[in-house]
Amino acid sequence: MKFKTNAKCGGCKTTIMNAVQSKFPNAEWSLDLDSADKVLEVHGIPEDADHAAQVEKTIEETGFKGSWLRETGY
Repeated sequence: MKFKTNAKCGGCKTTIMNAVQSKFPNAEWSLDLDSADKVLEVHGIPEDADHAAQVEKTIEETGFKGSWLRETGY
């Protein structure tokens, strides 16, 4: 799953990554600050609306915004 975020710097990235890794410790996370959408990507959790909402809420609890980038073409 991928999420568009409003992270801007390494501190933002650290805050978001710590929160999502704490909430979903068995998942694999990455956050690309070089992409236009500052994409947070996760592998290892089901790609569905419930999990996406949990990730979005976790990001929002850090003071940042996150929105699920649904894959199209399935």
